[in-house]
Amino acid sequence: MSDLLSDALEEAYASAPIGIDVWETIEIRHSELSIPARFVLDHGEKIGETAPDAHGQTQDIYGRMVKLEADAPADAGEWVSFLATAFEVQHPDSAPNRPPEMALILNNVPGDIMAALGPAAASGEGVDVTYREFLSDDPETLHFRLTGLTLKRVGVTALRVEGRIGFGDLFNKVFPASFYNVNDNPSLVA
Repeated sequence: MSDLLSDALEEAYASAPIGIDVWETIEIRHSELSIPARFVLDHGEKIGETAPDAHGQTQDIYGRMVKLEADAPADAGEWVSFLATAFEVQHPDSAPNRPPEMALILNNVPGDIMAALGPAAASGEGVDVTYREFLSDDPETLHFRLTGLTLKRVGVTALRVEGRIGFGDLFNKVFPASFYNVNDNPSLVA
């Protein structure tokens, strides 16, 4: 049996214009992080340099600058940098009787982010995640977004973060995210 979402994505990717790349991005937010950790699955371009070390040496920072959506959880409507790094995201499946989950694997994560994600993973607090896709010819426009995600079952090693991302307590959420009352819905009164 075919998965309609996978078929639609395959068709969209196959019909995309030649020479335009999809920039997959991950934004991780947690109270242990002073600013959100942002990563792009791309080789990137030079967007800055590190502060000089004890020997006066700096390193180039590679990534992409994109404009966030107006209702972003952090830095709404601003141009922000996403660090170029290798990661793998497996889109949510659609299995019955199970909330959809994504798999996330980040490789070669910078040391300062690892220093924060280690305690974040051990803290027991939720790690909020936003997944976005931008097109290389239009970094001002968000083309796909999954928000309201929570990183669960996190494993952190020297240079690698692995986890499962889900939609929190999806089965206990109110649909359509509103409550019916007499003031807003007078037809409820008998």
